[in-house]
Amino acid sequence: MGTWGTGLYQNDVACDIRDSYMGFLREQLSNQEAYEKTLEKYSKCIGDEEDEPLLWFALAETQWKVGRLLPEVKTKAMEWIEEGGLIALWEKSTIGSVGWKKTLDKLHGKLNTEQPKEKKIRKSVVLDKNLWNVGDVYAYQFNTEASKGLNAYGKYILLQKIGEGKHLLDEVLTRIHVFDKLLDNVPAIEDVTKIRLLPFRQRDKEGSLSMNGLVDLFKKGDYPVNFLTYVGNVQPPANKVFKELHPPSPSAWKFIEEQLCYKLKCWHDVEYEMIEEGVFKYTPCGL
Repeated sequence: MGTWGTGLYQNDVACDIRDSYMGFLREQLSNQEAYEKTLEKYSKCIGDEEDEPLLWFALAETQWKVGRLLPEVKTKAMEWIEEGGLIALWEKSTIGSVGWKKTLDKLHGKLNTEQPKEKKIRKSVVLDKNLWNVGDVYAYQFNTEASKGLNAYGKYILLQKIGEGKHLLDEVLTRIHVFDKLLDNVPAIEDVTKIRLLPFRQRDKEGSLSMNGLVDLFKKGDYPVNFLTYVGNVQPPANKVFKELHPPSPSAWKFIEEQLCYKLKCWHDVEYEMIEEGVFKYTPCGL
């Protein structure tokens, strides 16, 4: 369980359970069906002294909020509250134990009040996050204040889709790499050659570089359609995807310019070389 605070949803288990239950409701399942599917999906939580209390707390709070609290869910949540569910995790932290107790007291009070009227849950709108075809090249035009300090405002940088991938959810995302060159105009597809790639991040202390990454789209309006110009489709150069136990979080289309500026600032004047197909290496300063 990943935890970053004493709030009910300041841990990944409660967040996942809340989101899954609401996702089933948005699929227009009945409350009973959404409840049963959530239990089925998180069956491994049952019997786990850390995860099971969070299962019932998250279900109870979420069901109460949308006017669908089931008696058995309330009963389970109350039983765990009375047992001080998860308080042992915070025993070594005075502030933490006080904070978690406040969270449980607040939940206890909420569940003992009349729940709101049942709220209408709108059907989910499926958002296509897997943009472009493999090999597609787009020119992105810098347009924010962040790019002016890099003398990039109004100029273009090339992005290319090299594949697809998944992060934590089952959604298929677009995997791109970025060509390290600022352009005054949108080039012809034939000119997209022999431009080195811009690193996405340093992979390890030895200087191995990840040269590509996933890009996520959280809502349709985040996609910068007005600043992307299609250049064409060409076979992408070799660009190895590292297999990692904890892959980095995807970049976001909403903040793509901010992220491109950061990558340019970090890597534009740094020398690095290919050491094998798709793998680059550089020598960190001072080494």
